[in-house]
Amino acid sequence: MSMLEDFWLPRREGGRGTEITTLPGGSNLGEIDDIKYFQKKLYQSLNVPVSRLEAEGSFNMGRATEINRDEMKFSKFVHRLRNRFNSLFHDILKTQLILKGIITIEDWENSLAQSIKYEYVNDGYFAEVKESEMFKDRMAVFADMKSNEMVGTYYSEDYVMKRILKMSEEEIKLERKKIEKEAKEKEAAEAEQQPPENGEPENGEPENGYEEGEDNDNFN
Repeated sequence: MSMLEDFWLPRREGGRGTEITTLPGGSNLGEIDDIKYFQKKLYQSLNVPVSRLEAEGSFNMGRATEINRDEMKFSKFVHRLRNRFNSLFHDILKTQLILKGIITIEDWENSLAQSIKYEYVNDGYFAEVKESEMFKDRMAVFADMKSNEMVGTYYSEDYVMKRILKMSEEEIKLERKKIEKEAKEKEAAEAEQQPPENGEPENGEPENGYEEGEDNDNFN
């Protein structure tokens, strides 16, 4: 369309004249509110924290009380997705072992299916900070109870380990075995470091160079 051409625009008789307004060039190119709206909806459907979309927002590595609720929600969502993959891995492994003739279906259902566990790399910093803060609070309560001599007087050790430290029966038994083992190893190490008693040398030989009952005339 040429800028030098004339254009005739019809109008009604007795009406106002047709007005032509020149639009400024490129005035609305920076208005992307509609795009931001749909982008926000997309990330909300993926459970991604909206705070990550804010370019001016800084990444906070603070305490658990400063952690955004959306970050905790996203961490739980990732954990649920990982658990869903467990059944997929189970089916793939089961099919592979049975088709190869390594095991039977009974072997899988009776023993292997319950013994296989999956551990994923935990890269959620916010979840780790939250867990660390909760552990610190539990240890603070436990230390306060120990300092006030409440453990053994008003509450038993089992009660404190289960209700305050949130330990299971298996964890309690395992930790007690480890404590006993470490105590025995410490006592053995201290016994080895102690000097021999009654002046006996470490190799067990008598200091005078001969055993008891041996005739001393051989040395005259």
